[in-house]
Amino acid sequence: MKKLKSYVLIAILICVVISAAVSYNIYNKTITNPLVNSSSDLEIKVTDGDTLYSVFEELYNQKKLRSLNFTKIYIKTHNISDNIKKGTYEFEKGVSLDELIKELQTGETNRIKLTIPEGYTITDIASKVEKSGLATKDDFLKAVKNYSPPGYVKEDPKKRYNLEGYLFPDTYYFSKKTDSNTIIKTMIDRTEEVFKQISKKTGDNINEANYEDILTKASVIEKEARSDKDRYLISSVIDNRINKKMKLQIDATVIYAYGYHKEKLYNKDLIIDSPYNTYKYTGFPIGPICNPGMESIIASLKPEKTDYIYYVWTGKGKDHFFTNDYKQFLSEKRKANL
Repeated sequence: MKKLKSYVLIAILICVVISAAVSYNIYNKTITNPLVNSSSDLEIKVTDGDTLYSVFEELYNQKKLRSLNFTKIYIKTHNISDNIKKGTYEFEKGVSLDELIKELQTGETNRIKLTIPEGYTITDIASKVEKSGLATKDDFLKAVKNYSPPGYVKEDPKKRYNLEGYLFPDTYYFSKKTDSNTIIKTMIDRTEEVFKQISKKTGDNINEANYEDILTKASVIEKEARSDKDRYLISSVIDNRINKKMKLQIDATVIYAYGYHKEKLYNKDLIIDSPYNTYKYTGFPIGPICNPGMESIIASLKPEKTDYIYYVWTGKGKDHFFTNDYKQFLSEKRKANL
């Protein structure tokens, strides 16, 4: 009987320890990352009469708050006032509980919203960062040059930027004191997260060693496509030309080689000696020519099955014309006045 009681006490003790460990873990997560993960950032509207408790209770009821009880414990143990200021607030998924409360109470955000469109180059991103006030363009570009990249990034002195393609285009929120290296790391981390999401979505096991090729192809697709449908067709053209050992001859790679935008390319422009110029060199450019979005990355992995080896933008809507017939391609090109 004594042995039985001992076993029961030990079992109870183990349960208590496990429960305490789980509770401690949830409490820590609630402090560092109180919001439940979602696909978008959180908007909170505070109106007259709302309090800190009422806002958190509403978030919990909407299944957007990790733990209401631990949130209340944090507020009580830190003697935090229940008063907040009305207004509309936007919070990213990684905001801490302390930051969230502070902004609701002061009515002022200490973070800057930075939205990077799909297809932006690192130079474009640097200009956007400067406009946001987070850092100067020169400071950001210098940080990109000096940043020690993850092992899966293929470093090459012939590249304009080794990190081109790895700064995922998305909406970010940064503290006003955030430095360029933190911005860069956040964007690279997001790229890794996106690859995991794509792997889960497609069922493909994507090896880090293949990131470079996937992103290079995706970056070309991003710059060339004018609709989601076109992304998968352009991806097929790229594969078909690579398999036939044909030069890709893609205008976007030439424009990147020049380093500035050209509205129209002439024959004289196509001879620029650059490892990015797919009119001069066979195969992919030396690296990505922009930072592609998720749809282009998926298209890079999942091309349509076609025999197309040519395409031309018709100027009608957002579609390209695709064909495997060179004469037909030239005919459509003349019609488009290209």
